[in-house]
Amino acid sequence: MLPLGLLNAAQGHAMMVELKNGETLNGHLVMCDTWMNLTMKEVVQTSPEGDKFMRLPEIYVKGNNVRCFFFSLSFLSLVPSLQLDWILGSHSLLQMFKPAR
Repeated sequence: MLPLGLLNAAQGHAMMVELKNGETLNGHLVMCDTWMNLTMKEVVQTSPEGDKFMRLPEIYVKGNNVRCFFFSLSFLSLVPSLQLDWILGSHSLLQMFKPAR
């Protein structure tokens, strides 16, 4: 599964987005487009230092501002096993979350 396919599957689920400026956004993905622009709801925005928090009802994030995405293990358990093997492969940052078989 390619990253865009993973994002499409994640719609409606909780996720964390790390931005290039160091801020993080924790919320639920509402939608994404082919440029990986995101709309999220019920968002908590955290400053790069981790000392300031802001609650936002909704936010639009341009895809070119995103450094990486993080998903919960409960969401990854919904992904079919063949796709999960690709996601959790050696090329993925999610390797540390690989479930025991």
